[in-house]
Amino acid sequence: MKSIIGRSLRPQSLALIAALWLVPGLLSAAPDIALQMSVDPAVPSAGEPVQFTITASNVGADAAAGVQVTDQLPAELRIPAGMAAYPSTGSYDAATGAWSIGALGAGASATLIIPAIVAVSDQPACSVNVARLRAPSSDADSSNNRAVAAVKASLADQCADLAIVSSGGNVHGCDYSYELKYWITVSNAGPDDAHAVYVDMSQSPEIVPNLRFAGSGCDGSRCTFASLPAGASVKVDLKSGTIDFNNTKFVAFSFAVSGSETDYDTANNQRVDNISIPKTPDCMYYDDSDESAIYCFIATAAYGSALEPQVVALRQFRDQYLKRTAVGRAFIRFYYRHSPPIAAVIARHEWLRSIVRMLLTPLVLTIAFPVRALLVAGLFAVMLSRLSRRLRITGG
Repeated sequence: MKSIIGRSLRPQSLALIAALWLVPGLLSAAPDIALQMSVDPAVPSAGEPVQFTITASNVGADAAAGVQVTDQLPAELRIPAGMAAYPSTGSYDAATGAWSIGALGAGASATLIIPAIVAVSDQPACSVNVARLRAPSSDADSSNNRAVAAVKASLADQCADLAIVSSGGNVHGCDYSYELKYWITVSNAGPDDAHAVYVDMSQSPEIVPNLRFAGSGCDGSRCTFASLPAGASVKVDLKSGTIDFNNTKFVAFSFAVSGSETDYDTANNQRVDNISIPKTPDCMYYDDSDESAIYCFIATAAYGSALEPQVVALRQFRDQYLKRTAVGRAFIRFYYRHSPPIAAVIARHEWLRSIVRMLLTPLVLTIAFPVRALLVAGLFAVMLSRLSRRLRITGG
């Protein structure tokens, strides 16, 4: 028996077993449902019906089950009398906008055709139809789970949807002269490019010294962008002068974004962040929502969001283990003092983000699968022991 095991568990076999055991996702990749939409004609004449074509494609490596898409026409559009939506697969409920596709194999697609007509006498410049993926939740890429197209009143009309989608920051003490670093992310979710985009900022009360936007196209409390393409986003940085507070201060940062095109959803054009800034001697990190949700700067920059599963796993490891030891707390203080500028560089370069994700993967997998990681370590120890023994026997 010993000789059989020795012949079968060669180093290559051990490495393969370890990889398959530690990374089960390699055996069953998640599906990836991508949505696309078009409308014809985009600028109808009076009383002329249009046709929205929505396509759901599984561009992932695995089949998807229970695929659901929501697409409900805006209030100013309706399906003409005597006509109905036509799904190539599944069923569509015009009242709720629910398109139940069902199973969608890897490489397969399904199409929904929705006829529509302008149902109001005063047609708006942009009548925007939006389709969103509702299921499955295990979709591999959320960036392609939304599609949009617009019916326009004239050829000159352009339809954008500018929004301030996220923000955050921290106080850099010690090595950074107690400066406030902050950022917001502005996106354009509309079907058309946005031009002459302005991002404005103010604070109340005005207690943070020399607070200003930083970067190209920014001057004081305003940033100007010549254009923001459809589906694109841009991160805008802020910084302050030296902060010297004797006690904790509370301040509201107000942000607004606007552009030259018709913005069909202005509810998301503004954002107010109520934050606290600790007294200067503390040199503490602050968060504007929940102290237990402090960012993992480098991981968030690498994975793109503090809500990514990998970032959540690292944050839980910090809260459940590192915070409970003096050494762990010292590491946390060191990390939050020195990691923000590193994370800022990583966030601006996709190639750096890829490298950091690759470097973080073993740590994330070890945290997520500790038993498997221990088994893998044991398997590699056996492999190295056998290699060492073979080298001694052969005199190598």
